[in-house]
Amino acid sequence: MTFIVFDDQKIELSDGQTVLSALLDQGFDIPNSCQAGACQTCMMQVKEGEIPAKAQAGLKDTLKAQGYFLACNCTPQKPLNITACNAAKMRTSAKVVAHDALGTDVMRLRVKPAEPFTYHPGQYLTIWKTETIGRSYSIASVADFDHYVELHIRRVKNGVVSRWLYDNVAVGESIQIQQATGNCFYTHGNPEQNILLAGTGTGLAPLIGVARDALQHDHSGAIHLIHGASTVDDLYMHQTLVKMAQLYSNFYYYACVRKAERVSLPVTGESIQTIMMSVAAVPAQWKVYLCGGPNMVSSLKKAIFLAGASMKNIYSDPFITSHSS
Repeated sequence: MTFIVFDDQKIELSDGQTVLSALLDQGFDIPNSCQAGACQTCMMQVKEGEIPAKAQAGLKDTLKAQGYFLACNCTPQKPLNITACNAAKMRTSAKVVAHDALGTDVMRLRVKPAEPFTYHPGQYLTIWKTETIGRSYSIASVADFDHYVELHIRRVKNGVVSRWLYDNVAVGESIQIQQATGNCFYTHGNPEQNILLAGTGTGLAPLIGVARDALQHDHSGAIHLIHGASTVDDLYMHQTLVKMAQLYSNFYYYACVRKAERVSLPVTGESIQTIMMSVAAVPAQWKVYLCGGPNMVSSLKKAIFLAGASMKNIYSDPFITSHSS
């Protein structure tokens, strides 16, 4: 058992308890979302003490050097004196330039940051509804070619942030966004390497970003994108992807629908994993991107690894359900 000092208050931690859990138990209103180290909304800063390495996983080196850490992943073994990070330094305003429906419950949100905003297509950023309530969304746009940042947002039943974005935010308004992060993006240097992208739901957004980035930079290897959906109606970017496959000879698109009774589109009822293994029968040299629900991502990651893919070539950002979706 150890303790932390926050806001001049000493707080005892039970064995295995995270800093975030302890602060929430004491009634502190600490920004948080996924509580799994993915969204980085619970970032804090150490004033004194040793930060566990896990608490800084995924942070940029510049942030690590300044003592920033993720409270949800921090289970200290020794006392820590900590403080809330300066939220103003981490966020910037962005003007909404497009707000339109892509499907029955998915919308496209395009924003123009007020300041230079660095990102890789496929990473994710956080939108803040209030000072403490935020939600992370993946980026589908390509900075070198688009003059906006594009996000695909699913309307979640009773979702605090997604419903607010759907119902209350309009074109011309400004919202607060936080820096982009995540490891699911295209890397230059091996243009002949085959790429496999697979995801479900709005996990398609980062995959489109990665595919477009690769194609715009003249990637010559084959690029195979598999989008899994429950029904045909959930294939919210189907026609766009069909056109991409027609435009680029090395881009291949597979629409994988679990309930394919109404086959009015060229879709398949096969599982994502079946298609993956058919496309990348020998995946040792492939680069693989997986996005979607954590169970699906974990399952596909295990399957493609056991089939021979190198772990260093597997990139994944599971969509962890937020407490304020």
